[in-house]
Amino acid sequence: MSETNISKINNIIMEFLEEVYDGPKHEYTWFINNDPKSGLLGTIENMNSGEASTQITKNGTTIAAHIEHLRWTLEKTNSYLRGEKPAMIWSESWPVRKVNETEWETLIQQLRREYIALEESVKKVKWASDEQLKEVLALIPHAAYHLGAIRQIALLIKQPHKNIE
Repeated sequence: MSETNISKINNIIMEFLEEVYDGPKHEYTWFINNDPKSGLLGTIENMNSGEASTQITKNGTTIAAHIEHLRWTLEKTNSYLRGEKPAMIWSESWPVRKVNETEWETLIQQLRREYIALEESVKKVKWASDEQLKEVLALIPHAAYHLGAIRQIALLIKQPHKNIE
């Protein structure tokens, strides 16, 4: 693949990742609404630890759990892009359920740090293998799914569900 094609692919990947994590940077969007705060980081920036730790169903997950899961996924992908061989044991990506304010702020900072590291890697990666490209491409729908789940949890926390008959 030529340097020009690699650069185009990397820019497209970054546009999608920016949309899901930072929110849209353009008038148009690909899969979320136009509000600049509609990405993951904008969605959680004004949440407190109580909201982030609220389960909406018995044994259900929390927003904090989703954020830790995404942070873990980015950490593993960043490791993989550095040429390491991280163990991808998915059950280990869900250890967090409840957080206090300090833990919540730290978790958001860690997610942002892993996202920034991914941005830097994607800008310069040469795609040594199909698996490397697939690993990064899979992050886009994965994060979009979790963004949707987080929004639904947040909606139910703020507007408790009433039985609909």
